[in-house]
Amino acid sequence: MSCQGVGSSLTNAMPILAQTVPIQYDTPYSPYAAKDWRAAFADVARQELTGVELAIAYPAEVDANAVLAETGRYGLAIVTLSTGQICGLDGQFLTAADKDARRRAAESLRGHIRLSAKLGRPHVTVGLLRGGFGEEAGTEELLAEMLRPLCEMAENEGVRLQIEPINRTETDLLHTTQAVLDFLHGLNMPKAIGLLFDSYHSDWEDPDLLSAARAALPVTSHVHFADRGRLLPGEGGIDFPALTAFLLGAGYAGAFALETRCLPSKAHVLAHYGKSFLQATKTTGGRP
Repeated sequence: MSCQGVGSSLTNAMPILAQTVPIQYDTPYSPYAAKDWRAAFADVARQELTGVELAIAYPAEVDANAVLAETGRYGLAIVTLSTGQICGLDGQFLTAADKDARRRAAESLRGHIRLSAKLGRPHVTVGLLRGGFGEEAGTEELLAEMLRPLCEMAENEGVRLQIEPINRTETDLLHTTQAVLDFLHGLNMPKAIGLLFDSYHSDWEDPDLLSAARAALPVTSHVHFADRGRLLPGEGGIDFPALTAFLLGAGYAGAFALETRCLPSKAHVLAHYGKSFLQATKTTGGRP
């Protein structure tokens, strides 16, 4: 089950609930080791979730057929490809001062688009790949310049990119939901790029989380759930049932994915994430 056409398939049905799984290099936002990704898919299904968000650094090195075989085995949707690992590994940023670093970042994103087309066209996230602090912070104008041809490629491939608002401790560029909405309006490519709404970042940066979710809804392509402190939903103070009720009641038909840290421990997250996610989204298990 791919994420292609996921909006229509989820109408009047339960949303796809996904866990982040790395398949090349470990990430602090998943309780699973990259080398164990096959076993991770099995465990995600056992926890009654229905999708995976894949953290991928080098898309050209991914065996798409092997990944599809394993998601097919467990009936899991691939909802999103995250791209941020390449930033720490290779220092690639779309707004880097160094032209070669920008070129390599753009090529990496092209690789994710190509891989997405092979995996059923899950969305491709532009998170920290846009740029970080100081010299690598870049500008919105440069980011737009770099993204326009990538958006054209994505649209030609039937893939949707998505920009994630990220709080100011992690990047100097596009912190708030409104900032990303204004940026997307300037790009004027509604079919090619959307907004990834992340509860953790919105709670940090936006004046009101539900108001931000309401403003973003027309262009929201994906939703991340993480509580304050990057804890599991229900462990940090965000009202997830209210957020879920608003999104589903307002017609959001995409997927939800966990992007939490392994706090207070990896064992705690592995033992509790399924139940906490199901409770946060008011579901009782089963398939869309």
